[in-house]
Amino acid sequence: MNVTLLGPQRVATTARATVRELLPDGPIAAVNAGWEERESEDAELDEVLGGRMRNLGLHRRWRDVHDRDHEYATAERRLDDVLDELQALYVLRLQHAMAAIGALRRRRELPAVQAEALTDAIGALQALDTWHLTAVRDTRAEFRAAFRPGERVVIAAHRAEVATILDQCAGLVVAGGHVGVLLRTLRVFALDKIVKAPVIAWSAGAMALAERVILYHDTAPQGPGDAEVYAEGLGTFRGVLPFPHAKRRLRLSDDDHVGLMARRFAPWTCLLLADGVRVDLVDAAPLPAGVRTMDPAGGIATVNVA
Repeated sequence: MNVTLLGPQRVATTARATVRELLPDGPIAAVNAGWEERESEDAELDEVLGGRMRNLGLHRRWRDVHDRDHEYATAERRLDDVLDELQALYVLRLQHAMAAIGALRRRRELPAVQAEALTDAIGALQALDTWHLTAVRDTRAEFRAAFRPGERVVIAAHRAEVATILDQCAGLVVAGGHVGVLLRTLRVFALDKIVKAPVIAWSAGAMALAERVILYHDTAPQGPGDAEVYAEGLGTFRGVLPFPHAKRRLRLSDDDHVGLMARRFAPWTCLLLADGVRVDLVDAAPLPAGVRTMDPAGGIATVNVA
C-alpha cells in the first residue's frame, strides 16, 4: 500500500501541499482521535485538507461505546490495567538490560571481546522487546475472543458508518496526538481492515500505522528514559519505524546512542521524520533518496541516489 509519511505539522505547509498533490479531488477521511477531547476542534485541519474533510470522529465514537455498552467499557478498563502492569514489568526489565549494555560499552580493555558481549546483550534486549510485544498481543487477543468487539451492537454500528464514510472518500489522513488513544480507536473501529490508499500520516499517526510503535524521549522533563516497544501498530506499511520529533526527543548528536537504537530495532529501518520532511513509501520499493535514518554503525545516514 502506498503511504506518505510527513514530519510534524506545526505549520502544516507540508501537509497542505501533499494533500493538493495526492488528493486533488473528492472528500478526505480524517482521523484525529489522538487529540482526544479536542477531536472536534478540527477547523484548522479541515482548512489544510482544502475544506473537504470528513472527520471519522473515532474518539467520539469510542466514548459513545463506553456510554452505551457498560460491559465492554468495564472489560476494556480491566484490559488497560493488565496492559499497564505488563508495560511496568517490561520497563523494569528494560532498565536492567540497558544498564548492562551501558556498562559493557564503557569497557575498553579488549575491544573484540567487548564487541561480542555487546552483540549478545543487544540480542537479549531484542528478545525482551519481543517478549513484551507477544504478551501484549496475546492479552489483546484473549480480550477480543472473550468480548468479540465486532459483534457488539454499538461497535458494529459505528464500524459500518466508518466504513461507509471511508468508502466515499478519495483517501485517508491520520494526524498525531496521543499515540495510545489513536491506536486504540483505530483498532476498535477496524481501520486496519478497511484503510485504503492514498494514506497521508504524520507524528503519532505515522507511528500508529507502522508494524511496531516505539515510545522514546531522551529529554523528557521528568528525566530521560529508555526507548520502549509499546505495542504492535496497524502494519499499514512495512520495514520502517518512524521517529517523528526526533531532533527534539533524541540525542542525535550521540553517535553511539543512535547506533545502538538502530541495531536494537533491526531489521526495521529507523526513519527520522523532521519538520518539513516527506517520505513516500511505495509498496516494497527502497526508501527515496535524501531520507535520513539511524545508522547501525553509529550516527545518522542519508539514503543516496540510486
